[in-house]
Amino acid sequence: MKKILCCAAVLSSAACGGTDPSTTQATGLGETESALRGSVPAFASIPVCPGPAVDGDARCHSHVRSDERGVPLAATGPSGYGPKDLQVAYGLPSSSAGGGQTFAIVDAYDDPNAEADLNTYRSTFGLSACTTANGCFRKVNQDGGTRLPRGNQGWALEISLDLAMASAICPNCKILLVEASSATLANLTAEASTRARRPTS
Repeated sequence: MKKILCCAAVLSSAACGGTDPSTTQATGLGETESALRGSVPAFASIPVCPGPAVDGDARCHSHVRSDERGVPLAATGPSGYGPKDLQVAYGLPSSSAGGGQTFAIVDAYDDPNAEADLNTYRSTFGLSACTTANGCFRKVNQDGGTRLPRGNQGWALEISLDLAMASAICPNCKILLVEASSATLANLTAEASTRARRPTS
């Protein structure tokens, strides 16, 4: 069976050493991004990864909604865009495609709740379970082994968000999460190499 590896590289949501999203157009959207930001209400938020990153490191750019005192806001239920909204917006054949494919996610540090958070998201939006037991989810270190790196609360939130979005746009895909020992570009590129040579099954 032919396998296709879909990659969600960490650098799509992280900036390299010294960059700061408050002063740099990290996404490259320029004026379009500015216009979009100006069309939606401004809410307080706090970054889950402190920054800016030092030279040679990456930094996640996820933010958590907060009140004016910086206390994270908790919602009683899901809000915003769900999987079907994202699939329609991007014209994705997600309900009929993805079988036999693996979505690889490259991030730093360990998210000990990755599988649990992943399946909370999937069950909330009516997606089938994606677990280690049923062969849908696999988590390895940057060398492809099972001895995972230390945890990091900020990167763990980034990982859980990445897993949720992979599920949203390709619910039929298997998911491979490869966790680097740290956020250095040397470790992340080693991790990407592991992802590329890791056989899918």
